[in-house]
Amino acid sequence: MNVFVDSGFYIATIVRNDQHAKLAKKAAAQKVTYITSAPVINETLRHLQNRGLLSAALQFLMEAERGGMGQIIYVDASLQADAWRLFHKYAGAGASPVDCVSFAIMNRFSIKRAYTFDRHFTSAGFQILEE
Repeated sequence: MNVFVDSGFYIATIVRNDQHAKLAKKAAAQKVTYITSAPVINETLRHLQNRGLLSAALQFLMEAERGGMGQIIYVDASLQADAWRLFHKYAGAGASPVDCVSFAIMNRFSIKRAYTFDRHFTSAGFQILEE
C-alpha cells in the first residue's frame, strides 16, 4: 500500500521528544511504500534546522538522497498548477502551499492515506494518523 509521508511524520520519527513520536514509531513499523515530495523534504529540513538540529537535518537529507525516505515526487508544471488550484480551495482552511502540493500528488497517484498529523489533510478528504 502506498502512503504519502508529510514532514510532521518525518520530524516525529527523528525528534525523540516530539509529541507524536510514539505514534510515528508505531506507524513506521507497518509495511507500506512511502511516497513524498521534494517540497516535503525541504520543509522537514527547514523544521529540523530551525530547531537547532542541523546534524539531524543533514543526516535526513543524505538518507533522502539515497532513497531511504521513500519515493520522492518532484513538482513539474502540471502538478504545480494542480496544487495552486487546490490552494485556492483549501487556503482559507489553513492548508499551506506545500500541503496543496501533497494533495495534488495524492490525487494524481490515488493515495488515500497520509502519515501526517496535519488536520488539513482530512479536510481535503484523506486519512491521517490519529492518536
